[in-house]
Amino acid sequence: MSESLETNLIERVAIGDLLRKRARDSATVEAFIDYGSGAREVWTYAALNARVNRLVRGLRSLGLQQGQRIGLICGNGIDFATSLWAGFKGGFVLVPINYAQSADDVAWTLNHAGVSALIIDAPLWPGFAAADAQLPAALPRICAGRGPVPDGLHAARTLSALIEGQSAAEIEDVLIDDRDVAQIMYTSGTTSKPKGVMTSQKALMFAAFSNAIGYGYVRPYSTLSVLPMFHIAAEVGYLMTTLLAGRFVCLRGFEAARVVELMAAERVANFVGLPMMWRALLAVPGVAEHDWSALQRCTYAMATMDPETLERLRKTFGCPFDLPGGQTEFTPCPTIHQDGTPTENPGANCWGTPTAVTDQAVLDDQGRELPPGEIGEICWRGPMAMSGYYRNEAATAEARKFGWHHSGDLGFIDACGQLQFVDRKKDMIKSGGENVASAQVEEVLLGQGGIAIAAAIGLPHPHWGEAVCAVVQPKPGVVLDEASLLEHCRTRLGGFQRPKRVLILDQLPMTATGKIRKAELRQQYARLFEDEAATA
Repeated sequence: MSESLETNLIERVAIGDLLRKRARDSATVEAFIDYGSGAREVWTYAALNARVNRLVRGLRSLGLQQGQRIGLICGNGIDFATSLWAGFKGGFVLVPINYAQSADDVAWTLNHAGVSALIIDAPLWPGFAAADAQLPAALPRICAGRGPVPDGLHAARTLSALIEGQSAAEIEDVLIDDRDVAQIMYTSGTTSKPKGVMTSQKALMFAAFSNAIGYGYVRPYSTLSVLPMFHIAAEVGYLMTTLLAGRFVCLRGFEAARVVELMAAERVANFVGLPMMWRALLAVPGVAEHDWSALQRCTYAMATMDPETLERLRKTFGCPFDLPGGQTEFTPCPTIHQDGTPTENPGANCWGTPTAVTDQAVLDDQGRELPPGEIGEICWRGPMAMSGYYRNEAATAEARKFGWHHSGDLGFIDACGQLQFVDRKKDMIKSGGENVASAQVEEVLLGQGGIAIAAAIGLPHPHWGEAVCAVVQPKPGVVLDEASLLEHCRTRLGGFQRPKRVLILDQLPMTATGKIRKAELRQQYARLFEDEAATA
């Protein structure tokens, strides 16, 4: 072993080393509990680490080398976790794929990333076949999941066969620098082709530590996860759990009654859910009758929550509910509002204060920091910032103007020092010369009680330039009426903020991570007011 490698092993900051450390100090602790097949499958830290080491050697047997990119199309479960750690420990660059995209977008992403191998979950193969036809024929394909290789997945090796027979000895022959790219995670692409966010070893490690400190979680810690692990929020939650030698209880999807059952049975300390998930949990019969004393804090994310629902959640689950702010580009979470922290407007979408290693500021378009109360772009600095967009220098430079990472979100610092989110820059509506925050309109609509999801968008209007229009999805079994929704808004919003129309849909277009595809709604209803004027 060379001296440089020895020094590297002693001094480095490498996210894959977390698993090795836990295999040494918490070998028999339950690390990963997989309910993907229905039964409870348990992996200890020692067993998971051994499986990861075997996979690293299996990937090397295909000729893969450090720095090469490996695509990962896999549902939540032990194979995703094993592949994730193998990428980190082997010094490969993992490319987790949002498999809910169209086949063309999946193929575009894999080709843009230039992957040298692909791990594909057998159950996902039917939706992937059209994308596979657009990939190089010589690309090594590795089939994860149980059972045989699906028909049509030619020349694929199984993940289990790749692991079998390999040594479980620790991986100690990889030089890793803390700024080496650990993964390229592509953004959801709600308005254009996804951008590949390059995340470093250091950024992931600091995110794990920063979240543990920011939320105040302590050992013993455990969490139940239903968010897709290809999403940065779920991934960082898993890394933080490993940091804390905790139990990561994993489901492949969200089913409210099952989540309530397992949250109670596994006595988890935390659950992270979208607001619509939390509302569904409240509707589960008997939810308040469970013993929730193990819960430390819970989290809602990616959308606003009305104050009435938040209060019901606190009473039902008996714990605080925190709201983080962040994005893939600044490995979350750079900022957290801990429930109960004083804020100027308790009903607002409050993102709180920056975590321990993050600088936070609100800047104007010239890069000047704005005083409290003035709206500008939310910007951050810190070790969790991305290394850049892969093969997109222009977008990288735009995101790094004035020596800050630009989030693309608008907000202000309130009188209590709390960051208040206002809107995405691109979602701000300009109606009759006035700025209307779509998030504020959505918050009012969600307070009506019968709405599961709400989106406020600006549509072309012959008089107003843009008119505020709301698109809503009712809760199951609820019948909504446009006139009553308009009246609800009339008493709670200013004249220029009120929707001119409320469209009621059975289902809104969503990304796999719970974001509303507003660009799709804008395109679909672009002629709404023009057509109404023509038929009037």
